[in-house]
Amino acid sequence: MLKKLNIVLKLVILNTAVFVLFNLIHLGFYLFNADESFNSFVEFFTVPSNLKQLLFHFWTPITYMFLHVDFWHIFGNMLWLFFIGRILIEYIKEKDFVTLYLLGGLSGAAMYILAFNIFPVFSDVKIFSTALGASASVTAIVIALATYKPDKELYLFGLVKIKMVFIAVFLVIFDIVLLKGDNAGGHFAHVGGAIYGFIYGYNLRKGKNLAEKISNIIAKLFSLDFTPKSKARIIKNNLRTKDDLRYNATKQDIKKEVDRILDKISQNGYQSLSKKEKDFLNKFGKDI
Repeated sequence: MLKKLNIVLKLVILNTAVFVLFNLIHLGFYLFNADESFNSFVEFFTVPSNLKQLLFHFWTPITYMFLHVDFWHIFGNMLWLFFIGRILIEYIKEKDFVTLYLLGGLSGAAMYILAFNIFPVFSDVKIFSTALGASASVTAIVIALATYKPDKELYLFGLVKIKMVFIAVFLVIFDIVLLKGDNAGGHFAHVGGAIYGFIYGYNLRKGKNLAEKISNIIAKLFSLDFTPKSKARIIKNNLRTKDDLRYNATKQDIKKEVDRILDKISQNGYQSLSKKEKDFLNKFGKDI
């Protein structure tokens, strides 16, 4: 069943599953009157601003972006991820979406760590400060969409129609204003995610995939091939049962049609395709 879901829903489910798991673990610690021990346990997965601690917890810049312990924290993040993610996924591949999520989160972690080690105002708290949550990753996704499609309109609460560019500007200003607040680390992480999201979206508008090589590496490492293979393989096998001349001619026609569809996507976006063109690309795109 999970295989049939798109990557946005998979990420929402993954974050939610981790949230439920950690709250069940927290319940166990609570029942044995060991809340302080739970906090120490969570620190193994949150990214620290302390560079010495980070050296021994080197995995945390990845794990922190999937970890939430507060309900409203994960609720807000998953709401943005679901509604903005399902729009962005119309324009980019699923493996690229995963990479955007990961690199946005890593950029947020880097910004948080740098800020807490550069600015003297954080010298007293950087020793024990940690960050967690998908906010930087989600911010990168929101800003990427707003940069790539600034005039894309959304209905807030089903009532107010507003362009993505205005949503993005508001979120960035909001985070900058709150950099001097109690959750400065979180907002620095948001800014880091926003910077990467802008760079990614800007390059996407130019027809460049900023992280294509990284996406391919991640796909190979984790076998993240999100396209259905069975139909393509059947068609490919059927074509090869024909004589070589006819097979090559047929494949050449298919290649021309695929190239035409890809050109149409680069000019007008994936949403401009007809259902027939989308089906054709799904069937034959992997064979070319």
